[in-house]
Amino acid sequence: MVTAYRAEIETAAKAHALDPDLVEALVLVESAGQTHAYRYEPNFWVKYMAARPEWKGQNPKRVSASYGLMQVMFVVAVEVGYTARDPEHLFVPSIGLEYGCRKLAELLRWSQGDVPQALAAYNGGRGGNATRPFRNQPYVDLVVAQRHGLPPRATA
Repeated sequence: MVTAYRAEIETAAKAHALDPDLVEALVLVESAGQTHAYRYEPNFWVKYMAARPEWKGQNPKRVSASYGLMQVMFVVAVEVGYTARDPEHLFVPSIGLEYGCRKLAELLRWSQGDVPQALAAYNGGRGGNATRPFRNQPYVDLVVAQRHGLPPRATA
C-alpha cells in the first residue's frame, strides 16, 4: 500500500492530524497514486457552477475538474483556501495533498470523527451521505479495505 509519495502524504497528513494510511488509501483509490490524474466533471459544472457569477467566463474543463493524487476538485480546493488561479497546480503532490487533506480534515470534523461518513462525503458531497447506508457505500468500502490492505468486499 505504499505509493511513490509516501513522504509527502505523511507530511500533509501530519499537518492536518490525519492518519497517513487513510490518506494513502484514499490516494490509491482516487488516482492509483498518479499525480497527473485528471477528471472533468461536466455534470458538476452544469448542476453547481454554470449559473454562479464567480465562475462566468471560466473554462469548465479547468474549474470543474478533479486534479492530482487526491482528485481534489478545483472548486473544493478554493472552498478550503486555495488561492492560485491555475487549478493545474493541484497536480503538484505537496499542493494537491495539502488541499485534499484540508478537505478530509474538515469532513472528519463535520462527521464527528466518523471515517466512513467523511469518506462518503469526500467522494460524493455531504448531501445524501449524512446517514447510513451511504449512497456511495462501495467507494467507502474500497477505501477502508485499501487502508487495511484487504481486498474490497463484494457489494450487492
